[in-house]
Amino acid sequence: MEKGEQLTKEEKIEFLTRVIKGEDYPADYWPVLRDYLKDKDAEVRSLALDGLWDYPVPELITPLFEIARNDPSQEVRSKAIVTLGRYIYEGDMADYDFDWGAMEELMREGELPKEDFLRVKDFLFELVRDEGQPLDSRRFAIEALSFLNEPEVQDLIEAAYAHPDVKMKISAIFAMGRQGDQRWTDTLLKEMDSEVKELQYEAVRAAGEAYLDEAVPRLKELALAEDKDLRLEAIWALGKIGGEGVPELLYDLADDEDEEIREVAEAALEELNLWSEDLMWNELGRLDEDDKSW
Repeated sequence: MEKGEQLTKEEKIEFLTRVIKGEDYPADYWPVLRDYLKDKDAEVRSLALDGLWDYPVPELITPLFEIARNDPSQEVRSKAIVTLGRYIYEGDMADYDFDWGAMEELMREGELPKEDFLRVKDFLFELVRDEGQPLDSRRFAIEALSFLNEPEVQDLIEAAYAHPDVKMKISAIFAMGRQGDQRWTDTLLKEMDSEVKELQYEAVRAAGEAYLDEAVPRLKELALAEDKDLRLEAIWALGKIGGEGVPELLYDLADDEDEEIREVAEAALEELNLWSEDLMWNELGRLDEDDKSW
């Protein structure tokens, strides 16, 4: 009997949910999550993939490729592609070209090997360019690649934004936010007033992810809009960006009569405070370096 087969579907979901939320989280949980990728139920496989985002280990790359192409559930295929994005992030963060000299082995410890990063990158580009693949697989591959601020990826994002299907446009806007490149500023500002609500919501969220200062005046207006979902997105984005008058607005919203508005405003304030603390410590560190120069 396979590990976990003695559990009911509900018990498996409860267990995986605890793992994802960090409520039952010993180190190196990925082998257990990997076993659940073979479960007969798509919802269980999907949750296992959510948990594997935290484990970008090379041993999982080939199984993720297999799932991304051949799982009978499109949702599970999409989740596998999203999870492969973590490998792109790790590769983007790695400094493969730097020569550490005698410290090479120590400094490379825990780093995703370059050949594995390139395997995942090539696989995702192949998915995007394969017009025989479902639209969801192709668009999530673009999202996964969007950690890379490279011309080839930016071309894919532009093509996705020009696509007639609104889902592909949503993924393009998501990718613009993840990239945080100034080249997308005008597009994001325009889509924040899109008549297509899904595009508007995504543009507001993306403006926050991109720390788009130019979006703050409009976000402050949208944080007071009648559309509750739009308000929630705008409030969270303001917590990411900050700016003049933002703390005061968030404090006011933290006293809103709507419980969900209050909760998101409080979370946005926490995010804003974290950002402010990081900025303060960075500034103190710079001052310390200046002092050393004396």
